[in-house]
Amino acid sequence: MKYSQTSLGIFYMAASSFSFALMNAFVKVLSPQLSPMENIFFRSFVMVIFVLGIFSVSPPNNKGKKKGGWGKLIFRAVIGGLSMLALFYNIATIPLGTATAFAQSVPIYTVIFSIIFLKERPKIGVIFATIIGFIGVICISNPSVGGLEAKNIFAGIFSGVSAALAFITLRSLRDYFDEKSVVFAFGITMTLIGGVGIFINIPHLSNGWSSPSGLEWIYIVAMGLAGTFGQQFLTRAYMLAPAGIVAPIDYSRIVWGVLLGLFLGDRFPDLMSGIGIILILISGVLIALPVFLRDIKRIKNV
Repeated sequence: MKYSQTSLGIFYMAASSFSFALMNAFVKVLSPQLSPMENIFFRSFVMVIFVLGIFSVSPPNNKGKKKGGWGKLIFRAVIGGLSMLALFYNIATIPLGTATAFAQSVPIYTVIFSIIFLKERPKIGVIFATIIGFIGVICISNPSVGGLEAKNIFAGIFSGVSAALAFITLRSLRDYFDEKSVVFAFGITMTLIGGVGIFINIPHLSNGWSSPSGLEWIYIVAMGLAGTFGQQFLTRAYMLAPAGIVAPIDYSRIVWGVLLGLFLGDRFPDLMSGIGIILILISGVLIALPVFLRDIKRIKNV
């Protein structure tokens, strides 16, 4: 692995984190006019159009892959979409930085699920980091301090848990499908779910079709493109550099979430929420640290 490729991987992961933070900011801007279900639909629809354009130049290639895996693919698409729906609900109703911190608690639950489902045995340092992350989640979930309602706390924890489940499933999907196929399946599934869900009255999530107008269409396209570029940059980062090197950089998304939230009028995080956000940041970096050090050592020895 060359240093130049690693540097590019770091650059692409930083670009991915900023792109996803921008997507969340556009969701925040659109939330007064569009329900979370409508935001899901438009975000996914734009992504599908973009990926279809990529297919016209570079079709998916599943040669040499195992047969089957459709059940896992559907589960990954649905559970990942539900995670995004919970995130979009929180973005609409609580500060952007707090909603992002909830979503970035994924490694905490990934460690737990890897023990349960993959029979992995994490080292004591990873367990310690997971405990720190849980304390962080508890801090930002304290309704008496942060002013969060029970439904926001549930949505925040659910977004992290379901994203972790999607991540665990994603590992096994590599044996059946290439990356573009997985991204496309996710986009199609969420476009269908969002398109149907718009016309179903679901409290807090959908209240019928609200026709966008004028500047809102520009925000919708920007939201979809930011999410699509974020996904593409993320994939590219993992292709160019070891996961342990680039994964910790994704936590800059929390910092961008706080800054963009303040720009859009969110209140500055209170002391307890701020401590919780910092603890989740520390937890994620500590969980990634062993792999980071291993990959750094491997690169130096090449």
